[in-house]
Amino acid sequence: CSIFCFFALGLKSQTEIKINPIILLFEGVQVGVEQIIKDDWGVDLDVIFVEQIFYSTLAGKYYFNPKIRADGFNFGIFTGVGAVDSDTTIGIGFMGGYKWLSRKNVVFEISGGIGRATIDYIPYFKLHFGYRLNSKHKDIIPTE
Repeated sequence: CSIFCFFALGLKSQTEIKINPIILLFEGVQVGVEQIIKDDWGVDLDVIFVEQIFYSTLAGKYYFNPKIRADGFNFGIFTGVGAVDSDTTIGIGFMGGYKWLSRKNVVFEISGGIGRATIDYIPYFKLHFGYRLNSKHKDIIPTE
């Protein structure tokens, strides 16, 4: 939890706090924090808890042609650590997705991907709603 809080508050650039509302129906929690590094780069930390399952991913994401810093279509690589009951696995994979950002800094993101773990394949899926902190929309990237 302290790493998660440091990630969200310790850096001065734009940060997004996100949650998956669908997983709440299954008595689970999925939360994420994305740190916007540059106009077209972000680093995303995601944590999932559902019953006896824990999974955490760290993804580096590249945004193709963003309109407002780090939005639109993205592609990246992720690494994950998961635990089901007492079995732990580590994996790496590729992901892609799309992020919409409103003028009021509300974020909607959907992503999917697949990776290879030490034992099996691991899926990557996100459906997040959230909010972007420290954004004033002065940084709209001009299109030519």
